[in-house]
Amino acid sequence: MDITEATPITLDDKVFSTAEILAAAGLLGTDETTLGSCIKAGSLSIEDLYNPQTKISLNQQDLIHAAFGKVTQNPLLSLLVGQRLHLTSYGIVGFAMLSSATLQEALEIASTYGLLMNLKLGLNLHLHGGRAQLSLFDRYGLVAPEKKFWLYLEISKLLTLLQDILGKDFAPEHIDISLVGSPEEAEGISRILGVTVRLNCTETRLVFAEEWIERKLPQSNSITHSSCKLACQVQLKEIIQKYDLSYQVQNLLLNSNNNMPSLSDIADRLHLSPRTLRRRLDALGTSYNLLLVEVRKKLAIRYLLSTPMTTEAISEHLNYSDAANFRHAFKRWTGRSPREYRALNRGAEQSASFIYGKSYSSNHSVAAFSLG
Repeated sequence: MDITEATPITLDDKVFSTAEILAAAGLLGTDETTLGSCIKAGSLSIEDLYNPQTKISLNQQDLIHAAFGKVTQNPLLSLLVGQRLHLTSYGIVGFAMLSSATLQEALEIASTYGLLMNLKLGLNLHLHGGRAQLSLFDRYGLVAPEKKFWLYLEISKLLTLLQDILGKDFAPEHIDISLVGSPEEAEGISRILGVTVRLNCTETRLVFAEEWIERKLPQSNSITHSSCKLACQVQLKEIIQKYDLSYQVQNLLLNSNNNMPSLSDIADRLHLSPRTLRRRLDALGTSYNLLLVEVRKKLAIRYLLSTPMTTEAISEHLNYSDAANFRHAFKRWTGRSPREYRALNRGAEQSASFIYGKSYSSNHSVAAFSLG
């Protein structure tokens, strides 16, 4: 099971490691007082930062990154951070990629276990005309257009990972970015990454020679690879299990086919009495109503980004009394109306699978690897 499929990640879910914050801290070389002040913006302590068990949300990382930005006054800081995030920054999943037989296999690992690598974007690989196009898209509606640093960070991270796997000789022909920017900004990004970068594109993608995809990797080791993959499965399962009973309740709510089940319905499916379910959720610091709100938010995002459902249909499916109440709730969650949110994140309507393959009738992708 892929946790990001069962419970679409939201800005408040604490499922990401502190790897990127640590990379930024190392890059800045700030004194401990300044560093402590920056990470305090995201409700973290120095001890939390260096604890490998610490998990943070994207909202926390957003606040900390903004604090780092004020210290450095560098709008392209996230590009530099991404260059410090090598395969070893991600533990066992990094070694699973490094020991892969081919780049295709390594990218499949990145897609399947992206949560362990702090990936916020989905990956699509298309082969066409002798070129590979590795596209990044916002599967969960997490990266708003005005948050350039998220997209720059993910692009820089991905380029660093590709060079770690393929060697420093690897370089994309160019990188397209679906953000509005000036020629001067594109030149600045190109200078940092060492690759031609084009802004104002319709999608974000790295374009490189197709031959890299099937090239055998010198560090490939099937035994190490299998062992690392198994460890990745265990780690992903541990993250899921940390949701404990609350995760089970959310999963039942998320996978309801019709209307949202009541607390009594959920208790019955978990073989508990309603009173026991309330008491156990209370011990976890949550409740059925709080989980229902969170699930409604996640489902609303899922429906808006991956289905043509109208606001009225989504409202009815989520058990709102009318569409107006749903619209008010959604704007309270995201700061935007459902219509605005769908328009801004239109690129996330793509498939949530990692696509790879070649058609015999054309050069477009035909096969897909599932993310579970």
